[in-house]
Amino acid sequence: MPAPAPDLLPDLTDLTHLSDLTESTDCPDLPDSTGPASPGAGEHWAVEHRPDALGPARQAARASLDSWGVGPAAVEAVVLVVSELVTNAVRHALPPVALRLRHDRPRRRLWVEVTDGGPAVEGGGAVLPPDEHGRGLLLVASVALTHGARPQHGGSVVRWACLAAD
Repeated sequence: MPAPAPDLLPDLTDLTHLSDLTESTDCPDLPDSTGPASPGAGEHWAVEHRPDALGPARQAARASLDSWGVGPAAVEAVVLVVSELVTNAVRHALPPVALRLRHDRPRRRLWVEVTDGGPAVEGGGAVLPPDEHGRGLLLVASVALTHGARPQHGGSVVRWACLAAD
């Protein structure tokens, strides 16, 4: 199959509009990762700042979701979000990296949060061609009800997504 003409492809190099979402009627209360946990279950893991840390992060997320009784479609969506956010943190940010999952049972919502040490390179570094990189946040946006980023003290950043638990 021939590749689509470049002018027909979406511009995936400017994804800043996707990371600025902080409000949604579907996920009205963005949890504060420094405050008390929301009602339901939660897990938190340190993630090694290495590319091979992605597999264990996905496995830990899947095990927690399974133990919470989350349905298979929601598990797959959350594991996809974990994959994208952890990959971005390991590739583009400074350590430390941490993964937090929360299951807000009363609202039937799942929260994924990945905290990193902040950008590794001022200005974000080199822009890679969209056929090789740049689709991660589009994938997150396609499965999440909403998502965004929250700067923390000391330069760290929490990237989060809220998904339906059904």
